[in-house]
Amino acid sequence: MKTILTAASALALATAAQAETFKMQTFLGATAATTTAFEEMAADLAVATDGAVEIQVFPSGAVVGPTDTLDAVRNGLLDGHYTGPTFFAGVDPAFAVLGDTLSAYPNTDVRDQWFVDGGGLELGRALYAKYDMHMICVIHWPQEQIPSTVPIRTVDDFEGIKIRAPGGLPSDLLTRAGASLVNLTPGDAISALETGVLDASDLANVGLNMAFGMYQNAPYSIFARHSMPVTDMSVSMSKWNALSDESKAAFEDACNGLSDTLVETLGAQEEAAIAEAKNDLGVEFIEFDEAQAERFREMLLEVWDDWGARNGDAKAIVDSHKAYMTELGIL
Repeated sequence: MKTILTAASALALATAAQAETFKMQTFLGATAATTTAFEEMAADLAVATDGAVEIQVFPSGAVVGPTDTLDAVRNGLLDGHYTGPTFFAGVDPAFAVLGDTLSAYPNTDVRDQWFVDGGGLELGRALYAKYDMHMICVIHWPQEQIPSTVPIRTVDDFEGIKIRAPGGLPSDLLTRAGASLVNLTPGDAISALETGVLDASDLANVGLNMAFGMYQNAPYSIFARHSMPVTDMSVSMSKWNALSDESKAAFEDACNGLSDTLVETLGAQEEAAIAEAKNDLGVEFIEFDEAQAERFREMLLEVWDDWGARNGDAKAIVDSHKAYMTELGIL
């Protein structure tokens, strides 16, 4: 019996020594569907790995600001994040190009295939590796729309439109279309739409736009494919390398499973938000036709050329997209 207990204790100690705990911050608040789904993924991953991989989930801002998670991982405050590469556009322009494909693709499903078949995941991992991180997977995020006080049915209709925009590639594209950009917080944008300071606001998908109250004074929602953001899950390279091959595989499976879950969860929320906006607020949803989508795609190529010239990593991502789009017949 003593021998058995000693062996069991040794096994328990060995298992504990192999366990890795990841402190990871998300890009949205504690009650967001993405955060709660991440928490469920973390619990399932702990079970799947018999406790070898534990994740402590922190909502946005709990440890650092959303634009600071990259540095926080490198400094040891965090071990990883579930966020969007565009938050780090100020660190490296390649993150801006990786993090938003704008009007390049007809929808996120086609775009996400670039990560699978077009070399996107490898390019993302190579970029993150330069910052001592490993990109585990890309996670689904819905297509974005623009709440507007005026109908915008063509690219030309953006001319002179005063729009709240956060900067980066989407703002670059909207500027080329003739829009006048105004830097406001989402909260200030709501009142600005009411008072006429703004004509439109670039924020997020319909679900978040509804949650923020953007459609209270904006009777139009514009699906122009002006922004198609990427979200991903990445962790400290040293922490990743410390995992066994089995734990790495389980982590990747869990990450991809989270993406699949959010396709359904966020998709259902989006459908409900669109129905509520139409039925309760009378919002008209306007989608650019193929001719207007093609015009925006031509402008995107100009944006890409400018951003791709900023460094080699940005150019590699742009060139990869162009090659894949040509293969698909989009270009």
